[in-house]
Amino acid sequence: MMAKAVAIGRGVLQDTTDGGEKMVVWKDFVGKVLDAAEKCPRTAALIHTLSTGEEQQDDLVVPEMALFRQEPEDLSLTDGTNMVREGTQEVLDVDRILKVLDVNCLTEDAPAADVLGNNGIVNCGVGLWILPSFINHSCHPNARRTHVGDHAIVHASRDIKAGEEITFPYFDVLVPVSKRREASRAWGFECKCDRCRFESEDFTLKQEILKSENDLVNGGDMGALVVRLEERMRKSMAKERRKAFLRASFWSAYSAVYDSDKLVRKWGRRVPSEALVAESIADAVGGNENVLRAMLRGSKDANGCGNWLEVEDKVVRIGRATYGKVVKRHAMRALFRLTLDANNNINL
Repeated sequence: MMAKAVAIGRGVLQDTTDGGEKMVVWKDFVGKVLDAAEKCPRTAALIHTLSTGEEQQDDLVVPEMALFRQEPEDLSLTDGTNMVREGTQEVLDVDRILKVLDVNCLTEDAPAADVLGNNGIVNCGVGLWILPSFINHSCHPNARRTHVGDHAIVHASRDIKAGEEITFPYFDVLVPVSKRREASRAWGFECKCDRCRFESEDFTLKQEILKSENDLVNGGDMGALVVRLEERMRKSMAKERRKAFLRASFWSAYSAVYDSDKLVRKWGRRVPSEALVAESIADAVGGNENVLRAMLRGSKDANGCGNWLEVEDKVVRIGRATYGKVVKRHAMRALFRLTLDANNNINL
């Protein structure tokens, strides 16, 4: 799916606690949306198909796809639009549009987009894309969005079964379940995906996750944390999908180990290979730049993931899951082969 934004507000913000500059970006963005709605009745009507966040779950209706393919003259401003009369002139219901923006905007600096760098500078981009706004969140998503210019491109990040709901992450899902709960509440919902249920319902597992989270926050030995999680999964004979869920939740711990030669030497074979963990996490959360980078870095010796040709296929798969058709297969293969070149000095 490729959708052009109704409007986008962008700014390069100093990395400070002051939210004043973000507020300027937001006000500029809202002004652009209202201007677009005033100028184009079709745009106004499509905005009014989106939820304000006040409806009951049973009252939410997903419009027919044909609505988004109609010619401009087929959709008037009064088709399902709340209007306010001011004298003899009809004007937009600004209050409703503001509520729609509160719950339907997407940010370009979200983990699902992740196309802008952060080197002490926060690049802020917020926009309204109508059709992608109907896609729900999951911590075990099957789709991903990438932003190219004013377009949002939504593509599958793993195989999708017939009848399975399309979902993508609204926030960073490579964190423990408690952090994901906080993030979902900020969005006004409680995530009940299969991954969140798995990590919340098993009492013994909840205790282990809580202990691991405390170690993560307090800066304990990340190698010990990883080994304890792996042993917990081995003893419980956890299925591969559940292993992937836990590895994704504690990705920062695994990453800290692989980034430290000291920890790798200390824990040795008790820690699974970087390429193996990256592949596992990709199965849980789909494409992700950090996971792709780990797969490339861990694939130099094909440790634990088969021969080079097999690893190349896995790298290409994760790369396409991350970027969709924006990145060609031959480009991913070229990147993989450069990574295997022992004489190159590429900093991944």
